[in-house]
Amino acid sequence: MEGTRVSLLEDLEQWSMDVTAPPIFWLAGKAGTGKSAIARTFCRHLDESHRLGGAFFCLRGHESRANVKRILPTLAWSLARQHPQYRSTLFEILRDAPDVADHNIKCQVKFLLEKPLYRIFVDRRLPPLVLAIDALDECADAEEIEQLLNELLSVCKDLPVKFFLTSRPERHIIAHFETSQPELHRILRLHNIEQNLVEADILLYLKTRLAKIQPSRHFPSPIWPSPRDIEILTRLSGTLFIYAFTAVKFVAARNHVKRLQALTGLTVDAGQPFYRPLDEMYSMVLKTALDPNECTSEEIRMTKRILGAIIAIREPLHLSDLAKLLVVAPDEIWGNTDRIRAVINLPPSGEDGVVSTFHASFIDFLTTSGRAPENMRIPLSTAHRDLANGCLKMMNTGLHFNIANCTTSHQLNSEQTLAAIPAPLKYASLHWAHHLDAANDASSLLPLLENFLFEKFLFWLEVLSVSGMVGRASSILARAERTVSVALYMF
Repeated sequence: MEGTRVSLLEDLEQWSMDVTAPPIFWLAGKAGTGKSAIARTFCRHLDESHRLGGAFFCLRGHESRANVKRILPTLAWSLARQHPQYRSTLFEILRDAPDVADHNIKCQVKFLLEKPLYRIFVDRRLPPLVLAIDALDECADAEEIEQLLNELLSVCKDLPVKFFLTSRPERHIIAHFETSQPELHRILRLHNIEQNLVEADILLYLKTRLAKIQPSRHFPSPIWPSPRDIEILTRLSGTLFIYAFTAVKFVAARNHVKRLQALTGLTVDAGQPFYRPLDEMYSMVLKTALDPNECTSEEIRMTKRILGAIIAIREPLHLSDLAKLLVVAPDEIWGNTDRIRAVINLPPSGEDGVVSTFHASFIDFLTTSGRAPENMRIPLSTAHRDLANGCLKMMNTGLHFNIANCTTSHQLNSEQTLAAIPAPLKYASLHWAHHLDAANDASSLLPLLENFLFEKFLFWLEVLSVSGMVGRASSILARAERTVSVALYMF
């Protein structure tokens, strides 16, 4: 929001303009402290001044955005669009190494950064382009994250670009910055910024956003929100911007006065664990959504089942596609999740759109032992089993001969106009083995798996081929074989 994080953004601007400053800036912060919001704003400022070389925003659980190997090819594509000399040099390199996007991180750095950028003459007096990578910790493979950091730290001083990185202060990330040369990087830890500076920003945010919510005209008090309400919410937020954001979402949804009173009535002790205020609010949101006095046991079960699918899904799906995987009507998803719009992203009732959680801290709350109350906790293994069941059923019913309507088998897919594979079927074909592997008990799914392998296997390969993913077939089958071996042993 305009007027917040002013000094921090000025600091980042100064670093990006200073040609003598370290080539890497690492913004570290715990979940909910506002790293991604800062990254988006900083990237917008860089883009407006034509100094953004490219940006990659990692996202936990997403098929591409959680893959470290997608980062550098994406940044290279962005650089090539802006810099003709880099583009022509990259074209020459890709003629000899056309599949560099599938190479290991070391080769990607060499072919996508070192070689093409080394040949570019850059006036060292001008501020360099900045390449931004947000939420690096949300990538799936910790070893590949370490490889990327190791390679960037080893080559950054010789490249005519700077790198802006954000992540949680995970051990495997911290280690690289602690052992590297200090002149190569600058570190700013969000959770170490003075409390009064953060509180001032959160106070401004809460005042501005809550003032836009109009309570019922029957509201007895002429002051909305009251200074006391703002003071309490600011104190509860601490350094967690996500707390303030979620609180506003919760109050704005319905029953504005009652919900604000409920939030400001929370008692939180000083010196508590970092996430306690956020956990208390998440608990209150779910307590409302799972209230047995207002919901039937079936509604509560369905709400938790849908929540489980949303946090276990490998990549965000449209509501209609998720409904097909869960074998429920879209209306059931709208009806059972409307009460938790403060914590998940839902399209308006009756419309289609992507379904996802707003923030990774909510997933942590639901799945980390000791945080969510027992009746609210979502067992991930059960959610994966549910999705594995849906994927296998989807493939057993949806796969058929010539699913892409090829006109001939004598031409490459790229030479024909092929029918698009339905999104839920494509998702099932790519991710069934992952969900099967993460399920708590795969033995009951073996009949579905057997039918798929004996009846639909070649049609499944056709889907992967049309989708350009046939190279992943062996790894998918290897994961399934391992899972089945364990299931049969336990059986």
